[in-house]
Amino acid sequence: MSSNDSTWKQRKRNDFGNAKAQCLGKRDKSFQGRIDARAVEVCGIINERDDMYTTSSCAGRCFLYRGVGIKATTDFSRFRISHELIKDPKRYFDLSTIEEDPTGGGDPVRTIGQYDYKVDINGTGEENDKEVAESNDSETEVIMDNTDASNSSSSNDSVVWLRYEPFILHVACRSLSVASLLMATARPAFKNVGLTAWKEGRYLVAIWGDEGLEMPLCTPIGMPLFPPNDDSVSKWLAQLCNERHERNWSKIQRFRQNLREMKPPTDDDPDEYQLSFADNPDDRTPVPRSFDVIGDIAYLHSIPEDADSRLIGESIMSKNKSIKVVVARRSNLEGTERAPGEEGLEIIAGADRSPLITTHTEYGIKCVIDLNHTFFSPRMGQERLRICQQVARGENVLVCFGGVGMEAFQIAGRTEASSVVYVELSHHAVDCAKRGHRMLERNKNVKCIGAAERLEIIQGDVLDVVPSMEQSFDRILAPRPKEGKLDSDLGTGDGGAQFLKVLLTRLKEAGECHWYDFVADWEYPACERTRTLIFSVCDELGLKMEVLHVARVGSVAMRQLRICLDFKVLRS
Repeated sequence: MSSNDSTWKQRKRNDFGNAKAQCLGKRDKSFQGRIDARAVEVCGIINERDDMYTTSSCAGRCFLYRGVGIKATTDFSRFRISHELIKDPKRYFDLSTIEEDPTGGGDPVRTIGQYDYKVDINGTGEENDKEVAESNDSETEVIMDNTDASNSSSSNDSVVWLRYEPFILHVACRSLSVASLLMATARPAFKNVGLTAWKEGRYLVAIWGDEGLEMPLCTPIGMPLFPPNDDSVSKWLAQLCNERHERNWSKIQRFRQNLREMKPPTDDDPDEYQLSFADNPDDRTPVPRSFDVIGDIAYLHSIPEDADSRLIGESIMSKNKSIKVVVARRSNLEGTERAPGEEGLEIIAGADRSPLITTHTEYGIKCVIDLNHTFFSPRMGQERLRICQQVARGENVLVCFGGVGMEAFQIAGRTEASSVVYVELSHHAVDCAKRGHRMLERNKNVKCIGAAERLEIIQGDVLDVVPSMEQSFDRILAPRPKEGKLDSDLGTGDGGAQFLKVLLTRLKEAGECHWYDFVADWEYPACERTRTLIFSVCDELGLKMEVLHVARVGSVAMRQLRICLDFKVLRS
């Protein structure tokens, strides 16, 4: 393959990667402000790949509406949106209480009143993307307070309709072979699969279910078509929706399993996945296969003993002009801070920087990192994105073991959470977080109004700080450090149970916790030891728990994984 072909192919990959970063970095403009819970894992598996990313998704929902039935118009009002089973049919289908009870036992109404929303009448999404709206729902919609929905329609039509919308997903693929592989993976679960748009380097695949339902519940003058006080009718209507929910969820589960087993595509061009990134074919400098780029610093976790570290550093800098310093770690990460210490990093190329501090940018959000005294991994950027996609509008979020603050900054800057509280013990990390907080105030890339004002930074031990809090939280992140050398060992031998007991006391009813743990590779994805720990703590506190998802976050050592177990707490 000629050098021109190699350069052209590399440019295509870079263009696709930039488009992916811009799409996933946007604020979710859907009504909930987050990805549907049952679509999180599917989107996560797809977005982990370099050759595809999701542009919109909906896990399936039922709702009542008035109007013409087209969401991307002002003459459309929705009520009682429910992504879960209808458990109180009489309340849900009571049309006389739509105005005073807009939820009807369905999803909570997400209204804060501090954000501006753009109305997209044409349903084309943002001006620079005419193919599909890049939001959580399958179509861009007019965002409004449901409590005023009855007055929002410009039409005198009083017909109330019941609609069920099945799973729908749009995925951008880098090549036609990748799109073909994805469609073949989806068809055993969903028959409606196809290409909706394509251009060189970007092929848009649409996947949608067939469990639809649409029926009127009253006449144009508002007279109910079914006896209003007949419980059997309400139960029958709920059964129609619930059966579709369950069939739809079963198909999502099958699709999710197929995605896990999906193999890399066999491309027509064998060089598509075997590109050479060497500028000079005669250059035989032994550059490591992988290293982290943190800000303007290249971070090598190890170097062979017989290698010339200076040549390696200079070779890395020659291939990436944005790198100003190359460092190599010479000691293990130990203690709760998981930092190499003053003598743990060696500068092998570039400026002699002391202290070793840099500014790192991720999806437009910046943080300050002290490499000697704090732990930070750019490889967890995908995990931070996954968490942000689950934060709904109006949530109160607690970020424990916050480190340099990137998780908290991402949530405050890219979601519409009402408040974000950051807690960290290390004064080095807190100093970095405070500097990053000041940068958040001035960052023009932050699209959510008042991001810095909604973030509170607290220094202290989680075991001391959290019990003294009066506030309860909708979501808690616990990316706890790995202190011990064994799987799930935090030095105390309890797998972090003492932290979990404290955190769960501050979690609201139906609140979600993202609990990070360490397991052997053979334990994943069951992670029974982690599940047993959480279950036992919840049982001790008189709580019920429901596991939502188990995500593989990264590798901490040979055959040792870091995982995140997402679970919901129920007190009733």
